[in-house]
Amino acid sequence: MKTLLISLALAIALVGLIAYLVHRDPRASQISEALDNLKPESSGPKDSGAVGFLSLKKRHPDGKEGREEFDQDYSAKIGIERLHQMESFLDSFRKLTDLSRSKASAEALSAIGNTDREMQSIGFHNIPIIIEGSILKQNYQLRQVEYRLAQLQILGADITPQELEQKRAAYAEATRNFQEFWETRLPSD
Repeated sequence: MKTLLISLALAIALVGLIAYLVHRDPRASQISEALDNLKPESSGPKDSGAVGFLSLKKRHPDGKEGREEFDQDYSAKIGIERLHQMESFLDSFRKLTDLSRSKASAEALSAIGNTDREMQSIGFHNIPIIIEGSILKQNYQLRQVEYRLAQLQILGADITPQELEQKRAAYAEATRNFQEFWETRLPSD
């Protein structure tokens, strides 16, 4: 009797498995493959003929290795830091130009370029704001797409709930950063 019950249970389980496989979404393998293709690869494609392949060789003997430079030096955070540094350079140039106005001729200042008051007040203010906004917008959009992809990946158990939370947190931070920029870094005319 016990053997009969075990056989019956196995038969029911087998029929259930076959029914599941037969009635399963016929596109499931395509969906899984598409999600696999969307997974961000930290190192990018390895085939030099593939779309997106980057040859990241070391660019300076005293510099970082190519991949390390790419990953560390070209982030939105570092870009914004360097932009603020560049704003300081522009402010120094504006101050130097103000000191030079009484000592240099208008022709000499004009030949140097970017010394007129309009460029140094409006241009030096607005141009970095446009660059900063572009960096922050692209970072916002990238984090948004990464979070949406992670929401799909969690459905297929391709990532952990912790990885989903990391993507959500990164998206939330990018949202805050762009919103703060939008409200505080106002253009002038």
